[in-house]
Amino acid sequence: VSQQVVGKSVTSATASVARGLFSPTGAWRGLGATLLRDGIPHGVWFVSYESAKTKMTTFRENSHGEKSLTQDEIAIPMLSGALAATVAWLVGYPFDLIKTRIQAGSGNGIVGTARDLVNESGGQVIRGLYKGFTLKLYRSIPASAIGFLAYETAAKALT
Repeated sequence: VSQQVVGKSVTSATASVARGLFSPTGAWRGLGATLLRDGIPHGVWFVSYESAKTKMTTFRENSHGEKSLTQDEIAIPMLSGALAATVAWLVGYPFDLIKTRIQAGSGNGIVGTARDLVNESGGQVIRGLYKGFTLKLYRSIPASAIGFLAYETAAKALT
């Protein structure tokens, strides 16, 4: 931005930056794919977490039928969070890849970019739309597991 406004007055520079940000190719580029990447998968993330937590809690009983609370308070939120991250990114990852392509300027809409990704992978849909997925999981699984453990611990401390 600074190179684009060198030698201009403050008013002219501000107007130039604003025009760039609010143009169709400015700050809004990739917004549709971003909304798809964030909206649907976040719902899936929380539903997956609650579902996994509920199922694990019902199955996790010791031989006397009592819950082992110390293990449950750590293991269940972490495992449920890890599963939730995996399921959520399974749903949202293609849109993340599409969003990145569009924002980098090499995409031509959501459907066109998806088509380009599949074509680049020799027509293999999974390979094209999930390129780099493993790396995403390396980051998101631990983050989700720790995040939900922290949430459950804080919620328990506050009640």
